[in-house]
Amino acid sequence: MLYEIENDQVVRHLKSGDDFAYSEKDIRHRLNVFGVEIEKGTNKSFVLKLESDGETITFPLTMYESHQFWEKDSTSQFVHGIYYGILILVIIIYFFFYKLLLNRSFLYYILYVLSILALQLSLDGYLFEYLFPQGGYLANHSVLIAASLTVFFVVLYAKTYLNTRENAKVIDKLFKFSMSIMLLFMMISLVPGKPYEISFPGINGLSLLSVILILIAIFSVRKKGIKVSIYFTSAFVILIAGAILFILGNFHLIDNDVLTSNALKISSVLEVIALSISMAYKYRELQQEKELAQESALTSLAERNKLIDEQNIELEKQVKARVFELNKQTEVLEEKNKEIVDSINYAKRLQGALIPPVSVFKELLPESFILFEPKDIVSGDFYWITKVMTTVSERNENEHLILFSTADCTGHGVPGAFMSIIGIQIFNQSMKNPEINTTSEALDFLNKEVYNAVNRHQIDDTVIRDGMDLALCAFNPKTLQLYYSGAKNPVYVVRNKELTIIKGDKQPIGSNENPDPFTQHKFQLEKGDMVYLFTDGLPDQFGGPRGKKFKYKQFQEILIKNSQDPVEQQREKLLSEFNNWKGNLEQLDDVCVIGVKI
Repeated sequence: MLYEIENDQVVRHLKSGDDFAYSEKDIRHRLNVFGVEIEKGTNKSFVLKLESDGETITFPLTMYESHQFWEKDSTSQFVHGIYYGILILVIIIYFFFYKLLLNRSFLYYILYVLSILALQLSLDGYLFEYLFPQGGYLANHSVLIAASLTVFFVVLYAKTYLNTRENAKVIDKLFKFSMSIMLLFMMISLVPGKPYEISFPGINGLSLLSVILILIAIFSVRKKGIKVSIYFTSAFVILIAGAILFILGNFHLIDNDVLTSNALKISSVLEVIALSISMAYKYRELQQEKELAQESALTSLAERNKLIDEQNIELEKQVKARVFELNKQTEVLEEKNKEIVDSINYAKRLQGALIPPVSVFKELLPESFILFEPKDIVSGDFYWITKVMTTVSERNENEHLILFSTADCTGHGVPGAFMSIIGIQIFNQSMKNPEINTTSEALDFLNKEVYNAVNRHQIDDTVIRDGMDLALCAFNPKTLQLYYSGAKNPVYVVRNKELTIIKGDKQPIGSNENPDPFTQHKFQLEKGDMVYLFTDGLPDQFGGPRGKKFKYKQFQEILIKNSQDPVEQQREKLLSEFNNWKGNLEQLDDVCVIGVKI
């Protein structure tokens, strides 16, 4: 604050400094400038009040006439433009070098020069004028933050450039310690009051020690016979000289303010020029190393190609011998495979002879469809139908029942086909047994005979649990009565697009020697009803946009939706839905669905 005194009274006071807004200055200038008017031959009294929260106050004052000050300021601005232009040019050029080489030392060098730029802009008042014109906290702290980052990045740059991690491990630890302490001081400087005040001498002292440590590291590495650019060494000698003058001026040990205030600027620009030359040499060395590496790689590649050619000749001989041997084995395998496929195709004919053709099914149940899609050549699923005379009404000797079933045997392919043949044969035997008069008795008989068939000649005590899940229906065309028994598999009845599920017993056929008796269910059908029997192949198929199971809910919705269509259309739509859902995925199991319209 500058106070103008007349007759022991303050008649005018002027503000300046980074605690106040830039707009409050009497003269809008980046430095602390006061404008006073003193007429020739007169005396005036002024009182200047200076306050600092830790930063060095430079004295004495310099007084200029107005035109002299602005002439000098114009020259100063020109010099600053050259100085800042050099720093910005270095940042731009070495940014492209970094993008080209992706070498970390170039990145740290750019960050160091950028920090110097921020520090000098802060010291010269440009940050206050253009970035923090409101003054206060950020304007006060910008110098310390920029100074801390400058030292941090110059140490990091020197550490990387000299590769102290490999070349000077003790100094590398000291570098890491100094960087940590500098970051600590920077954090302390952000706290107003006493911590902020002590951070000024702390950062100044640590800056000088860090630069001296870099110089020690340079000579330590050179002493080990490792080449270090003379420009790199000279740069830090220059920087130390400038830093010493600047810091000694901050501690009031040198009274030449012009020298101390400009020492850091002059030394930093000379240092940046020297380091830029050093980095240019480093770029050339990296390029030479790259060329040598490429040349070595080409030589190695040529030798390797020669070795590969020799190996290929030998390999070709071995391949020819192996191909000849494989061809012989392939012929044998093809012959074996043909025999196996022929056997399976013959088994398919045998299975086909046991499973009633669709024409027989249509003859007994004209309004019906069969969707039968085996996964392999032969199937573990099968369907079965027959007509039997009934003893329900002795007064009508022509009254008969139509029995039909779908079954899902354990496994698929050849093992499932064997089990299906056993099941069909036992079904046929049950029709000749006069003691079997209900669907539940038929399943009890089937369970016993299947269990005995697969366990009859077991040598050890191992019990084979293979069997089948099935649904068996007996339909009376006269009375429209439906009799049903099931081993896990249910029967669906759709009437007027409403679904009724008749569930079977929760036990499969052939898994237990002494199972619970199966249950017979009786259901009164009506004209137009649809009866569906099925195995789990379609609901369990994976597919769709997310590769998930088709599931029973979607299966039920499709049956209900199409239940009033002609039966052949129902079959085609169901098959289309199945194929679209499966897409390019493998079919997982045999598929068998029977639909009967009453």
